[in-house]
Amino acid sequence: MLTLLRALAGLVLGLVVFAGLLYLLVLVNFSQRLVESEVYDIAISDTDAYNRIYDEVLVDEALKEQTGNLLGDVDIETHEEAVDVLREVMPPAYLQEQTEENIDRFTAFLRYEQEELEIYASLKEPLERIEPAVLGKVHQLIDELEIRDPPSRDCSPEALQRLAAASAVPYAKFSDGEIPESAPSLKIMTPLCREQGFDRWFDRVLDDPAINSQAALILENEKANLRGHFMEGDTRTFLKAAAGPLVKPLIEDAITDIRRDLQRNDRFDLLDWLAEESDDTNRADIEEQAEALRNAVSDANGSGRLIALALVVLGALLMALVHLPRPTEMLRWPGITLVMGGGVCLLVGFVLNSAIPGQFRDAVARTASYSGDVPVSAINLAGDLVESFARQATAGFIPASVTVMIVGGLLIVASLASGILSELARRVIPGLNGNRRNR
Repeated sequence: MLTLLRALAGLVLGLVVFAGLLYLLVLVNFSQRLVESEVYDIAISDTDAYNRIYDEVLVDEALKEQTGNLLGDVDIETHEEAVDVLREVMPPAYLQEQTEENIDRFTAFLRYEQEELEIYASLKEPLERIEPAVLGKVHQLIDELEIRDPPSRDCSPEALQRLAAASAVPYAKFSDGEIPESAPSLKIMTPLCREQGFDRWFDRVLDDPAINSQAALILENEKANLRGHFMEGDTRTFLKAAAGPLVKPLIEDAITDIRRDLQRNDRFDLLDWLAEESDDTNRADIEEQAEALRNAVSDANGSGRLIALALVVLGALLMALVHLPRPTEMLRWPGITLVMGGGVCLLVGFVLNSAIPGQFRDAVARTASYSGDVPVSAINLAGDLVESFARQATAGFIPASVTVMIVGGLLIVASLASGILSELARRVIPGLNGNRRNR
């Protein structure tokens, strides 16, 4: 009868220990990972996130308007050139700083160190970099354009008028945000022709309907400077001097468009953006879900962890007490339970590590599908980040499971050693056998 009761008690206590181990190694481990900044840093590194933001997300067709504003509404044709400007406007160090600050704010929110969840990017510095970065790229492209011979070297009024018309074309393109492919050479013209041709060129440009009033005013203010470059005959230097006044109004308008969507201090609030892009979720819903996540993480890492530890420790101790006064069984059965429980958790860990990350990635794709405005490249990047995080989280309790199995194995070895020592003691001290038979 006593043997049956011990077996039943051992079975119940084994289930208790197993439940505690499973909860401790799976749920608590996962929730603990959520509040560790290093996990997010590793996910970003694994997915090459920073480079993909430049190479994929910002140049996505769905973000053409927003990226165009970051490029000052200047038509930078090639992917590589656009990425060069974007890297100058938002350097990798800036992206890393903003990302790490948001990770710190998120984990602080989960730990109740911050009352409200705030995820935003400060665009103050990038907005200040747009103009010099775009003008720098325009100057670089001017250095690469073709300088062709003028249609005529004649300095007659008619020829100069035709030259002025031909020379005005590239500058009209600048005012539309386009980079001309070629421009007529000023060097070939004689100083007298350049002197007579400048005023005709200048008047022709100002009369062009493509030149807006703001650009025309800037050109008027820069007339003396432009005349000096024109007279020097350095075509590229003159193009650069004239391009600035024509392109700057476009850049200023683009910056104004960006600021319309920003909050105070040029902040771009990501939560507001997600709420606006989603068809069935508002800011209040996002905050409610974040609060629910924080409560769940707090419960798992707080009372949940203590309860799980109590189940494992007390369950193992009670299992040992059930087998009193037999030291071998007191060590053996808790050890077997820990080995089996750790083995099951290890198996669960391998299964989850192979299945869960992909499920998380698919969940991101399904969630993003509710809003058709989210770029595919951004969805793919978010999916890869979540997948990497899930892979780390599920892999985290695999070594913990192995540790539990090792502890259980040590208890089994200790039980075997205890049995051997007891047997040796009985042989060395014959009285022990008699005492045992009397019992």
